[in-house]
Amino acid sequence: MQGNKFSEALPGLNWVRRLDPRTKLCLLLASFVMVLLPESPQVVALATLMVLGHVTLARSCRALRPIRWLLLPLAVFSLGVWSFLAHGPTPLFWGVSRESLAFGAANFLKLATMMVAGLTLLATTPPEELFIGLVKVRLPYPGAFAFALALRWVPEIFNTAMRVKEAQEARGLSWEHGNPLDRLKRHLPLLAPIFLLTLRRSQAMAWALEARGFQMSPRRTYLLEVHMAARDWLALAVAGLLLAGIITLHLLCWDRIPGLRL
Repeated sequence: MQGNKFSEALPGLNWVRRLDPRTKLCLLLASFVMVLLPESPQVVALATLMVLGHVTLARSCRALRPIRWLLLPLAVFSLGVWSFLAHGPTPLFWGVSRESLAFGAANFLKLATMMVAGLTLLATTPPEELFIGLVKVRLPYPGAFAFALALRWVPEIFNTAMRVKEAQEARGLSWEHGNPLDRLKRHLPLLAPIFLLTLRRSQAMAWALEARGFQMSPRRTYLLEVHMAARDWLALAVAGLLLAGIITLHLLCWDRIPGLRL
C-alpha cells in the first residue's frame, strides 16, 4: 500500500483544507448540533458566525457563490411558514407575533448554516479523502463507496443535461422566448433523455465494477492513507469548546424565546 497524503501533495492548500477527513466530519457534526440546539435567533446567529469563520479560514467563499440565489427563497419560506405556525404574546400583524417572527428567523439561519457547512465540507475535501474518512469512522465500505460515487455523479449529470440542452438548441429549440411557465414546459422533455443517458452510464459503471471484482474480497487496500496530526487535535479541541459553550447556554435555558408557543 502506498502512503499518499493527498491534501498535502496539492499546492496552495491552507491548513483547514489539510485537516484529516475525520476531523472535517466531526466539525460538520458539531456545526449541525450548534445550530439545531438553540431556539433564539441571537444564539443561532452566534453559531452561524462560527461556521462562517470556518468558511473564511478554509477560503471556500467562492465555492458557495452558486447558493446565494437560494438564500432569499429560503428566507421567504422560513419566515412565511414558521412565523404563522408559531405563536407569541406580542402581536405584530396578521397573526404574526414578535416571538414567532424570531422563531422563523432562527429556522432560516439553521437551514442556511447547515447548507453552508455541508457545502464547505464538499468544497474543501476531495471525494477520495471523504471516502477514506467515512471508511475510517467505520461506515461500511459499500455505503462509503456509494456516497463518494454519488458525489462524482453530480457534475456528470449536470454535464449530461447541458449536452442534451445544446443538442436541442442545435435542432432549433429556443429557450428564451415566452413567459417563465412556457420556458419551464420546454425543459420538461429534457428529463427523459437525461434519465436514459444517466441510467446507461450507471449500468456501464456496474459492469465495470463487476469486471474488477468489486466486493469479492472482504479485505480492502487503499492507495490513500490519512492520519491525525496536531492541527486536527487543535481543531477538534476548539470545536469541542465552542460546542460546550452552546450546550451550556441550552442547559441554562438562555437560548429560549420567552413566551413562544408552537
